[in-house]
Amino acid sequence: MNGSDAPESLPSRPSLKILYLTWNYPPVRGGIEDMVWHLHTGLRERGHQVHVLTSWYPYPLADDPPEVERASRPGLAAFEIEALRRGMRWIRRQGADVILCGSIAAAPAAWVLRRVSGVPYVVPAYGSELVLQGWLYSRMTAWWFRRAARVLPISRATAQRLGQAGISPPHCTIIPPGVDVEKFERSFALSPRDDRWPGREVLLTVGRLVRRKGVLEFIEHVLPRLVQRRPSLLLAIVGEDARHSLVHAQEGMRSRIEEATGRLGLQNHVALLGAVPDHVLAALYRRAELFVLPALDLPNDVEGFGIVFLEAALASVPAVSTRVGGIPDAVEDGITGVLVNPGDWTAMADRIAELLEDRDRLSRLGRAAAERARRQFAWPMIIERYERILLDTAGAVARA
Repeated sequence: MNGSDAPESLPSRPSLKILYLTWNYPPVRGGIEDMVWHLHTGLRERGHQVHVLTSWYPYPLADDPPEVERASRPGLAAFEIEALRRGMRWIRRQGADVILCGSIAAAPAAWVLRRVSGVPYVVPAYGSELVLQGWLYSRMTAWWFRRAARVLPISRATAQRLGQAGISPPHCTIIPPGVDVEKFERSFALSPRDDRWPGREVLLTVGRLVRRKGVLEFIEHVLPRLVQRRPSLLLAIVGEDARHSLVHAQEGMRSRIEEATGRLGLQNHVALLGAVPDHVLAALYRRAELFVLPALDLPNDVEGFGIVFLEAALASVPAVSTRVGGIPDAVEDGITGVLVNPGDWTAMADRIAELLEDRDRLSRLGRAAAERARRQFAWPMIIERYERILLDTAGAVARA
């Protein structure tokens, strides 16, 4: 580690040289991409040298920072090969204190680099990578996690799955994703409330259109019941198909949602908005009465946490969701929102209707959600926790 590069305002903190290997990176949108970007920029702003090696993108991106290198060809194999080749070149030329993986997808290259150079690697765990089917995949995933210097699950549920694979404290430390409090509160102040649906009660859901989110099932099993009880109800859906996902690219959920909406005659009660700019999303959060994420309990996919719950919370919008994966870490049942058992569509419809009828309770939940998001999940606090892990990992190698 090189302490001479630390900012003058923080003289006691060493400066790290971090090689960041990540398949996921903007402009692709998603929870992992959001987390990777904030960790990259946040660690850089705290005085660390961060060099990013990431996956190919179809066209040049002027917004990429100069320290970001992209693979020259598409595909996971090309990413692994180039991450290994370019990573080794960077370590030899610049040196590195620690390798940070964006996900387990980068661990194969990180493990080889550790073997060759001695630089340890740290990898977060999101949950879905631990439930994907396949005997060989499961064994290799657990193998790469066990050889990391530290594993950082994003929720208690993910930590439990790691424990089942033999990865537990002190090797494993839970650090949740964060939320950009300043950005969203600035956007809320600048973006007027979205009033494109006067007189309507708006339920909002945000995220990539993948099956585990349960949006299709919500439209089929919950929305008709709610519309019968509250004819002004509208479900606004923000998100697109996960075309760049290694797992979900072929699901085609948008067309399935459109088909179900038409088949059930709900065209006047569903607004499929696709991807929207941040200022539009902020206006939609402000417009919503409730945030809903009817996540499913699938054997080979899991909702690791749900950053969108925190974004909605900053607009004082409580959530109704399910007790699946890491969602109970993001939503405190009865305090910042309401959780029901996955697949219990009657309970979900009843809880939503009850909250819409009890505006005082709705407001209390929203205020508690906003306070918790600001107090526990602001990105500077999350980045500082990552920084401590990375410093400790690099320091352990230096002391050895």
